[in-house]
Amino acid sequence: MKKYILPVLILALSLSLNAQNEQDALRLSQIFHGGSAKSLGMGGAIGAVGADFGAIAINPAASGLYRRGDFSLTTGFSNISTDASYLDNRSNDAAYSMNLNQIGFVIPFKTKSGSDFGIKGLNFSFGYNKLRNYDQNVVMNGINQNNSLVDDFVSTANMNDDWDPFTDELAWETWLIDYDSIAGVFYSDFDISGYGQTQRRSVQTSGSLGEYVFNLGANVGDKVYFGGSFGIQKYRYKETWVHTELDPDDIIDYFESFRFSNNLETEGSGFNAKFGVIAQPVSWIRLGASIHTPTFFNLKDNFTSSMQTDLADGEATHEYTAYGEFDYEITSPFRAVGSIALFYKNRAMFSLDYEFVDYSNARLSGDNYEFYDENQAVSNRYGTASNIRAGAEVVFAPFYARAGYSLYGSPYVDGEANENMTNTSISGGLGFRTNRISLDFAVVKSSWEQQYFLYGSNAASLDASAMRFIGTLGFRF
Repeated sequence: MKKYILPVLILALSLSLNAQNEQDALRLSQIFHGGSAKSLGMGGAIGAVGADFGAIAINPAASGLYRRGDFSLTTGFSNISTDASYLDNRSNDAAYSMNLNQIGFVIPFKTKSGSDFGIKGLNFSFGYNKLRNYDQNVVMNGINQNNSLVDDFVSTANMNDDWDPFTDELAWETWLIDYDSIAGVFYSDFDISGYGQTQRRSVQTSGSLGEYVFNLGANVGDKVYFGGSFGIQKYRYKETWVHTELDPDDIIDYFESFRFSNNLETEGSGFNAKFGVIAQPVSWIRLGASIHTPTFFNLKDNFTSSMQTDLADGEATHEYTAYGEFDYEITSPFRAVGSIALFYKNRAMFSLDYEFVDYSNARLSGDNYEFYDENQAVSNRYGTASNIRAGAEVVFAPFYARAGYSLYGSPYVDGEANENMTNTSISGGLGFRTNRISLDFAVVKSSWEQQYFLYGSNAASLDASAMRFIGTLGFRF
């Protein structure tokens, strides 16, 4: 490819806001409650069961049901496998990780009350619950006979006076796009030779969202339990995606390959509050309700984009890299949870949680940028979702057998490509308890499908599943 000189080109690197968009808001708003092996074995349906540290993340009043002090530690292993279908070609990749799911202390403060409706106990709890794991690897590849990512670079270069230094400028600096000074337009060798190149896209994500919780729960007459929590959420996310196009059959003149790499690292923290109540009008039923305020995050992005091209022009590979960073805020939406637990003597129980969340209420903000378009995208693309969790436990003292199911509704509105992107899980678990020690194990299989857009309308269908193996060790004092 012969490269003409662009008459006016500003080479100063400016900040691109492509890294902050509605996807970031969703990533921090959509959570899948973790916690102990008991709560996970019951599908996370533990809001009205109480006396479990995983339940405190759902309903803070759960701590009011503790009768003794408690320490618990939960860890686990995950395997996330993703099948991708792109351009009539299927591929698979997997990610493996070991994580700390939960650690928590419950410290009781017994009180003396002369009334049946007085405060019979106060419990202070503090610890950590993991809310979401972002580990996933995806690979997509196929032969594209119709278009190229380079077409997008050409189109935006011709439309915009201000170039994006993380896309258009990279393509220009590595000679991937050219300028016709006579016609006054940008073009690429794909415009002349056509298509038929091999495309590959790999995506690697990692990180987690977890919550440090400080909780106070109260037992009122062994009938009503109240609780409140202050939470500090820690967020760490890394995404690396590499888009490669190659011409092994020499279909396109003056083009061998290009490699477009993007790396995003985000860290930050946020705070929230939760309030809940659990009522036990009779011995065989408990009813629970809780509200979670929005979480207010302060975040920092560091991102890098680079381009390497081989144009079969007898010259070395052309390379160019752009760097950026940005500080901003995200507010996740309010959520409400209703729970019920039914007991059959001391031999079995069934529990159900219903969670409501409106993802369209998430918001991005910053000191030097108004995020108008991004927040409009949040309002237009996302909507309300209902999350349902159900679980059961059967007691064969000192052993416990558990099973659970959860369905997390799609955050997307009707008409969106991912309107059916639900997440379902089935789980099972076993437990062993003595007066002082408890051991619990759970296995959870989750699955979800989604459309991943590489560029424009070019999408891959992803079918993902995760297997999690979780264990909890607990001590009561």
